[in-house]
Amino acid sequence: MVKQAKMSEEQQCQDGYTYRIRRMEPHDIHAVMMLDRLVFSDPWPESAYTQEIYFNPLACYFVLEFTQAMPHRRWPWKPRNNTLIGFAGMRIEQTRGHISTLAIHQDWRGMGFGELLLITALQQTMAMKASAVMLEVRPTNTPARNLYAKYRFIPIGRHTRYYQDGEDALLLEVPHLDADYAQQLAEYRQLVEKRIQERLSTQDPLSS
Repeated sequence: MVKQAKMSEEQQCQDGYTYRIRRMEPHDIHAVMMLDRLVFSDPWPESAYTQEIYFNPLACYFVLEFTQAMPHRRWPWKPRNNTLIGFAGMRIEQTRGHISTLAIHQDWRGMGFGELLLITALQQTMAMKASAVMLEVRPTNTPARNLYAKYRFIPIGRHTRYYQDGEDALLLEVPHLDADYAQQLAEYRQLVEKRIQERLSTQDPLSS
């Protein structure tokens, strides 16, 4: 059985609605694929998610969802029910973790949710005893590259014409996962969750 990292408990915000990160389940695949197609120009086929969830014991995928209706007065343009707004996945390849995907709906970017999913994937990688972790990113994706640099990812290579549109991929790695890194992840998680709570309780979407 795959060891499970401790995930976010359901987080209650000031206005009464909640969000959580949980393991992706088969019934999530349709919603995940819809978000995948919205976010990426080269989305995964359904078979890829099916393979990872059902047949890869060394893979873990997560979804981030709101779990309670949001007040109509404050969030008139947001979903009113259980709504998946992000997902992330990782797998173990020999002794190294590989973060295979991470996406947040465009309406919820800049809040900290993508960073929270990244932390979740990294903590899961460490729970599964990986000694290092890597991922691919587009050279033109500056926000993602800045986020990964914060979490000590360094460039180690380049895949030529990796994406379907012909763009290369930068190969990034955290070469050593140790107790100090685990402690930093835990501290960052607390800060990110606090920041999300503050932004959700103070942001006024009608002014944007």
